[in-house]
Amino acid sequence: MGKLRSKDGCLTCRRRHVKCDQAKPVCGQCQKRNRPCRREEPSGIKIKSYRLPQAARAPSGTATPDGQATDVQEQPSLQARPPIVLRAETINAGTAASAGESFSGGEGCLPFHNEQGSVSSPYASRHTPLTSEHNAVVPPYLPSSGAPLITPPINTASPYYSVASIPISQLLQPESPNHWPIASPEATVTAPLTYKEACLVHHFATQLGRWLDCTDASRQFTRKIPALVKTSPILLHAVISYAARHVGDADVAEQAHERCVELLIPSLSSETVADDDVLLCAIVILRVFEQLNVMVTGSDQERHLAGCSALLRASQGREVDPSTPGLRQAAFWVYMRQCLYNACVYQQPPNVDPNLVLLPPPSGGDPISDPKSETAWANTMTWICATVVHFCFGSNYPEPLARMHKWRELYDAVESWRKNRPDTFDPIWYSDPVPGNSNPFPEIWFTADWHVMAFGFYHLACMLLIIYKPSPRFAVRGAHGALRETDVQVMKHARAICGACNSCPSVVPSLITLCHSTFIWGPLMTDQAEREGVIKLLRDMEQVHAWPTTWIINSLEEEWSMT
Repeated sequence: MGKLRSKDGCLTCRRRHVKCDQAKPVCGQCQKRNRPCRREEPSGIKIKSYRLPQAARAPSGTATPDGQATDVQEQPSLQARPPIVLRAETINAGTAASAGESFSGGEGCLPFHNEQGSVSSPYASRHTPLTSEHNAVVPPYLPSSGAPLITPPINTASPYYSVASIPISQLLQPESPNHWPIASPEATVTAPLTYKEACLVHHFATQLGRWLDCTDASRQFTRKIPALVKTSPILLHAVISYAARHVGDADVAEQAHERCVELLIPSLSSETVADDDVLLCAIVILRVFEQLNVMVTGSDQERHLAGCSALLRASQGREVDPSTPGLRQAAFWVYMRQCLYNACVYQQPPNVDPNLVLLPPPSGGDPISDPKSETAWANTMTWICATVVHFCFGSNYPEPLARMHKWRELYDAVESWRKNRPDTFDPIWYSDPVPGNSNPFPEIWFTADWHVMAFGFYHLACMLLIIYKPSPRFAVRGAHGALRETDVQVMKHARAICGACNSCPSVVPSLITLCHSTFIWGPLMTDQAEREGVIKLLRDMEQVHAWPTTWIINSLEEEWSMT
């Protein structure tokens, strides 16, 4: 991480983001894994270093995301029609996955280590070699004025936050499209599943679909995706890449991902791409693979997050249905949670239009027998939390009176949800921690995943509103002394999130909420037993569920060592 990319390395290693030893005719990496060692053919064309226009040039001393000058080479287009593009004016800047049973990560699920042997943040060195055919470049990402309690080591450019006029297909292209074969029509014919493919699809259906359905009582990803993979090779390879990465089969995961992108790129040229629900679901699933793959690559490129954003913006109306009547709506809410993850880590507004109109949850009826009602109430809290995050980390309300008015509006929305939600969202058991017990957090039990998720988003929204309530304050915190009253209130909400996660370990997305919320409250935790409890939750998550948390643990321990 952080080193210049080899100019003589093979294309195969470059696409896989691994170091190439440049041996010829076959490099060591390709020989070890029995891969074709592809290399660029000399074209006789001199490629000049591309310089940003003066208006878009980074501040003096700022390096490009990959640490070197950006080379621009004209490449043949894969599109048969004008591509869907992300426009700067439609992006506000600004993710989490969902829930599953315990499953061993396997040998392939190891944290990324740099050459010094320490585990680095996956967000510390993100490779972003993106330029559009209109020479639109990705500018360096600039943080907002809000000062985070914990800051990722380096806040570099991200295609998710700052992409401008980039076709979706280019977001997903490998580094050398000339050597990436376009899928033939015959490649879209689905053959019967092999035994290994069937095992991985079964693992998705029984374990991983639950991650994506954590706020959907109708379980659409779990029920529908395993059936749809039989008719969609793109979806099949997306599912296989996700499932294989989760069980630690790195080779199968990578091969499936490469094949999926190979099929996906020409599909994005279709005139109906914006209305293709299966394609949208595949990209949402690829985003979870991308997050899990941080354990191997050591970086999060967020390309699939940007692609999902482009598809949604191209097809979405002005209303959002929280009851998720179809797969497209279910995919939107997965994307929403994925946005929340990155928004909290970076403390930037999520890449979701806050002006969309959320339809109200259905009133009356029996929520126990109506999964749409349960889903709507869970997703409504997700939406409220996203609007709170947008308010806290955004800059839409610089004027004090307007900001206070918006804060009150959000506070009322959070309290209204708490008062009007169905009784099914209440925990069936709550008990405070017992002094001297091995569990330092309250015991909180729920009956459904979406109840746990709504509980977590509620407490995350509450703590953010406490921290970011417009009021006079000192610019710098005191270095020593007892916690302020507001800090004590924040920690009550943090302990509630920790307690729900500890009591419901099979609801993996609630643990993901814990991961990104630590960047809000982590420095305020002073009790040693609670600190050890949080570290145990995070460490178990990586070991059991293959979600990268070592870099978060390192950030917390570094922060705590200074207090």
